[in-house]
Amino acid sequence: MKEYLTLCLTSMSQDGRAVGRIERQQPYQGMAVFVENALAGQTVKAEILSKKKNFIVARTVEVLEQSPFAAKGICMHRQECGGCSWQNLKYERQVFEKENLIKNVLRRVGKIENFETCFHPLITPSAVQEDTLFYRNKMEFAFSLQNKRLKLGLRKKNSHDIVEVTDCRLQNPHAMKILALLRTVLKSFQHEFYRYAVLRYFQDKWTVELITYPFSKSNGHNEKQSVLACYEVLKHTVSGMVHSVRTSKTDVAYGENIVCEYGEPLLFEKLAMPKHTANFKLGNSAFFQVNTAMAEQLYRVIYNFAALVLPKNSAHIWDCYCGVGAIALSLAPLAVENKKEFTLDYMNGISVASPEKSYKKPFVLGVEAVQKAILLAKENALLNQCAFAKFECSAGKELHKFFTRFSLPNLIILDPPRAGVEDEALNAILEYCPQFLILVSCNPATLARDLAKLAEKYSVKAIQGVDLFPHTPHVETVVLLEKIYK
Repeated sequence: MKEYLTLCLTSMSQDGRAVGRIERQQPYQGMAVFVENALAGQTVKAEILSKKKNFIVARTVEVLEQSPFAAKGICMHRQECGGCSWQNLKYERQVFEKENLIKNVLRRVGKIENFETCFHPLITPSAVQEDTLFYRNKMEFAFSLQNKRLKLGLRKKNSHDIVEVTDCRLQNPHAMKILALLRTVLKSFQHEFYRYAVLRYFQDKWTVELITYPFSKSNGHNEKQSVLACYEVLKHTVSGMVHSVRTSKTDVAYGENIVCEYGEPLLFEKLAMPKHTANFKLGNSAFFQVNTAMAEQLYRVIYNFAALVLPKNSAHIWDCYCGVGAIALSLAPLAVENKKEFTLDYMNGISVASPEKSYKKPFVLGVEAVQKAILLAKENALLNQCAFAKFECSAGKELHKFFTRFSLPNLIILDPPRAGVEDEALNAILEYCPQFLILVSCNPATLARDLAKLAEKYSVKAIQGVDLFPHTPHVETVVLLEKIYK
């Protein structure tokens, strides 16, 4: 028998659902309810989908009272597509909710006391661009053979079915032209060979990566010809194309091996830092922040935090989970000379101890588990004329070995994947205790968990959120920590 609730929804959750609390209805009085297809500020009739020990999951059946924060959706595919789950929420409210997401997990999971005194308002796209649309430099589109027809687009909500998007507002509109061309050339292709099309756009250049299964014995010739046909139809609209294969069944748009490259598939990007411009060479599988304009703002925050705590000359900086070296090389000039010039107004109000360590020469170390990324990081060090930067391929959990090989750094930056920092890395930091840390995270929950583990020896000095992902629940957070002196 179906059960229904009447709820006033007060906030948004990290996964994009609206949250309310049952006030009077027994036997659920006081329980939190996470409601799909709803907004903060709405009053809804909701059907219960599942019951847990401490909360209930439900879906909206009827909106009884509309939210004052409701906005007209930006996309014609919004009812089906699983992409921009907050596009029906006014952007001002999105900012409010993202700040609350960070605060709530820091309070509940991180157990950080009085963090409000060092929490700063979210940095939003209004500082650098006219609107909150067309911001992604990379998008991953999936293929699926459905009813003997190969479809290409984005996943439906909570499904592997494909929405063949024709007007996505996240990436430059040229992306839709590329998808249309691929659909046309592959419309008669009826085999489960194609897996993903990854579109990248940097400095006015486009590349397409087609990720497939390996060529089959039974249909390999046709599969190869179809890939060639894709490049023929795309070659006047993109700079280059990469064909890579993925044998793993896991649903990740990452090519394990390159089969062939067409045209000029390499891309370059640059980031304007306060005192220099950092340049980067990017491969087909290299991680780079998906919103370049806001990545500059994110790295400027890290730069400001680093400038506050580093010595005036010859600093030692470690960048864990360094990827292609973006953070390490953006901060590298500070390792040579630090004039403590800030672009954030509140920096002079943060009190930190003077640097403990002084060295004769600058040094930057980047550590990353992906070999391809490390090779690019080394090339990027040459590109940026940074002879004192060293990049090594190693997992974050092996961080302890670098403490025995190199001098204790003035500062470690940790920018891990969504899963957060490995326990082994946190344990090594707690054992050797470098004076300052900067944590960068796209997942407030795992960030708060990691901060809770570090709290025995580190205090939080500054917290800054940056919105790289408008119209979604996702947010980047940067936290500055200082060793506790006893």
